[in-house]
Amino acid sequence: MKVISIILIFIIPYFSIAQGTITGDYQGLLKLENTTWSQGQAFYMRITAIAGLIDGESREEVVGENTFINKKVLGSFENKKSFEITQNTILKSSNGSANTCLLSMSFHFVDSNAYWVGTFKSQKCPSMKGSLILYKTRIELDQDPTPLHDHRWVTRFQEDLEFGLSAPEKRPQELKNFAFQSIYFEYNKDEIPSNYFSYLNLMARMILGHSDLRIKVVGNTDSDGSDTYNIDLSKRRAEAITSYFISKGLSKDRIVISYDGENKPKDTNKTAEGKKRNRRVDFSFI
Repeated sequence: MKVISIILIFIIPYFSIAQGTITGDYQGLLKLENTTWSQGQAFYMRITAIAGLIDGESREEVVGENTFINKKVLGSFENKKSFEITQNTILKSSNGSANTCLLSMSFHFVDSNAYWVGTFKSQKCPSMKGSLILYKTRIELDQDPTPLHDHRWVTRFQEDLEFGLSAPEKRPQELKNFAFQSIYFEYNKDEIPSNYFSYLNLMARMILGHSDLRIKVVGNTDSDGSDTYNIDLSKRRAEAITSYFISKGLSKDRIVISYDGENKPKDTNKTAEGKKRNRRVDFSFI
């Protein structure tokens, strides 16, 4: 299977990919020192790790072009969360010349986001040094002269990094473990208290990481004031959350809002504490 749709790459449950092993297929970005990931180039790798030794192949592609170079890699590892490899020969190149800028790379696994983060350098080409960030993939590496995959995935991955998303293989478990909590507002206010920003950021990242996911935002109030006023206030609270999500990269069509005024209290409206729990916005995935 040479080409796999980028949509399937992000939807297929990545926990079916072998976890806790170095052996596997990788894709990601390679960037030079003092540049950003937005300037990174496509990088693929297939390696087998056995008895402390690594054998495999890497491929670099220039985004938007048919320029590529496949290199043999050898390396070693002492544990399942770090390894070192060196490109030691050119296997195939689009320009047909022997590129002497062979790279030495060092990687470590980041538990919090499931990316493999690395650095590289070249003994013969001092300017060739920088960083890599990779994740386990289902794209199979080969030496075909055409790109292994439509390079639009590079732009998507650059956006993922900008939004702080975890690697695709980690996202299903993150979604499974995600717990909703209400956002509570001050009396007669629709401004989001700043202590909720980190939680809202996490929720936005969760939605951005799943292309088939939308969020429902439901505004509520306590019983003080008229029905008409409270419906409007609950709407403003839901809209405040919506605006915040949009500022974090969510498109408006992935957000559905509802507003119930005082009609769906979580607690009694006969006490100050109960009213405080009713001045809220609730969430659900749809």
